[in-house]
Amino acid sequence: MRQLSKVGPWVEGTLVCTVRTCGKNNCACRRGGPKHPVMYLTGKQKGKTVSVYIPRKLEKEVSTWVENYRRAKQLIRSISNVQKEIIRLREQ
Repeated sequence: MRQLSKVGPWVEGTLVCTVRTCGKNNCACRRGGPKHPVMYLTGKQKGKTVSVYIPRKLEKEVSTWVENYRRAKQLIRSISNVQKEIIRLREQ
């Protein structure tokens, strides 16, 4: 439980890196040049995949939050396994 309290901010989802054309009319990406790399956080809401654009300045921070979520999920699973063992022992 102590480890779980130290996980820090988290967010559920998967980071997806892709490329896109920007909104500037005079950019090379609009004329067939290289597109701009972008990052999205994707996840399910009410059974549908939803994507949230991650601004460049937040990419590292959101990446850390996603890793924190994975760590928290692992810790919760471990705690749950211990609780199940306690239930089994009490049955005996």
